[in-house]
Amino acid sequence: MRNLAFVLLGFLLLVQQAAVGVMVPLDEWAPNLLLPIVIYLGVAHDVHIVRGVSLAFVLGYLLDSFCGSPMGLQTFVMVATFLVARGAGLNLFMRGPLFQIALTFVFGVLAGGSILALRAIFEPPAPFPTGSVTDTVVALTAGAAITALLSPAIFLVVRRLDALVTRRREEAAAT
Repeated sequence: MRNLAFVLLGFLLLVQQAAVGVMVPLDEWAPNLLLPIVIYLGVAHDVHIVRGVSLAFVLGYLLDSFCGSPMGLQTFVMVATFLVARGAGLNLFMRGPLFQIALTFVFGVLAGGSILALRAIFEPPAPFPTGSVTDTVVALTAGAAITALLSPAIFLVVRRLDALVTRRREEAAAT
């Protein structure tokens, strides 16, 4: 049930982002709203690695489907982000919004750089989207900054959703 709740939350965030993107052209300012969910799964102690990798895979696949990138690109990056967050054991991450913003920004830049590098490898005609290195750096940091600023709100929703589903499961087991 918790897995379905996380996937449904990811889907709703993508639908909301797509709706906002129709009204306001986000371009390089588009956040990756699924990244904070994957980071949360990576640092949460009660998420088994198989469950976390599976959820990161499904969320990445959803993101691939929504953004029109080559299938598997976002999926690979989301799974890798989960594994790096799990491997780093970022216990400080849950301590407050400033840590969440800072670390989400770092992960956002790393994920964006990974996507850019993979596209440069597998799509040889245009490794840089706009032509200059400065534009590429601005595009990477702008999306990561917006994602980082939105991350405390997403973490709050994910934490509450996780607590709600866990509480309902414990109540059902008690009866």
